[in-house]
Amino acid sequence: MSRVTLRDVALRAGVSTAATSQALNDRGNLSLDTRMRVKAIAAELGYAPNKNAAALRGGRTMSIGFVMAQGSLQDGRRALQRARQLDALVRAGAERGFTVTVLPASRPDLLPGAQIDALYFPDSADDRAILRSAVAAGMPVVTADLTFVGMTGLSIRTGYAAAVRGALTHLAAAGAARIGFLVDDSEVPRDQLGESAYLAWSVLQGRTPLVARVDAGRRRLIPAVHELLDAGADAIFAYCEDGPEIYLHLESIDTVIPRDLQLLSLCTGDGELEERLGITHVRVHPDHAADLAFSVLDAAACDDTATPAVRTVELPWELVRGSSTR
Repeated sequence: MSRVTLRDVALRAGVSTAATSQALNDRGNLSLDTRMRVKAIAAELGYAPNKNAAALRGGRTMSIGFVMAQGSLQDGRRALQRARQLDALVRAGAERGFTVTVLPASRPDLLPGAQIDALYFPDSADDRAILRSAVAAGMPVVTADLTFVGMTGLSIRTGYAAAVRGALTHLAAAGAARIGFLVDDSEVPRDQLGESAYLAWSVLQGRTPLVARVDAGRRRLIPAVHELLDAGADAIFAYCEDGPEIYLHLESIDTVIPRDLQLLSLCTGDGELEERLGITHVRVHPDHAADLAFSVLDAAACDDTATPAVRTVELPWELVRGSSTR
């Protein structure tokens, strides 16, 4: 069945396409009777406005660019993070009638011909050449944990740093004197953000940092836990998201939680297993960034000023209390 067009509605109503458009959009000087009759006919025919056509008439391409760094898929942890970011953006775009154009970070020369409405730069550690080109061209950009001079658009704070501070404050308030920090041994920005937040908090609190690293294959996970225990940790913050495995191991060696050791874990999923085991955890929502990315397009469409503006948004996080902390 062919799509009902604006012209079809106009022919049935016996008015021009311009008048039909005015009636459906509540514009112009049409009489109330004509306006209501056109709307009734449009509903009867099942007419739905073509958003893509309207966007194209307004100079929009209905596509958003996603920056993919060279080699970002070679590191397992980084590849998983990038795949989740892209998947979330594709799903959020599909709900709005948008496509996603993937652009290599090292090829800013492709930007002029990419036909995109905005550029999403998801990783602050990536080559910024293409971001500089987009900013220079006046294109709206969306960045994660990064504000770029001259940019117009949105800077998203992922919430990891705030979640770390909240978790550490909770452990300290529950009596922890020596908090060990368990982090992935990778260059993924979220790990660097988390560790930086832990080190800064430790300095401000006058505490000696205690960090152990976990390899991508998780072969060093349990040895890293014992490294912290041997160093005198009375609490562990599993920023590596392996709270359930650590909890089960501690139980197997007769560690009484939280009497002997408090445990708190980071969680970017639904936290079902953490809640089932009673593990206190901080939950962050990095996938929300994809929905926010499209808000810059709405803002750009409504912006009547020529002054570049950047808005900063902090993603939500929450502390979910369990029985693994006092």
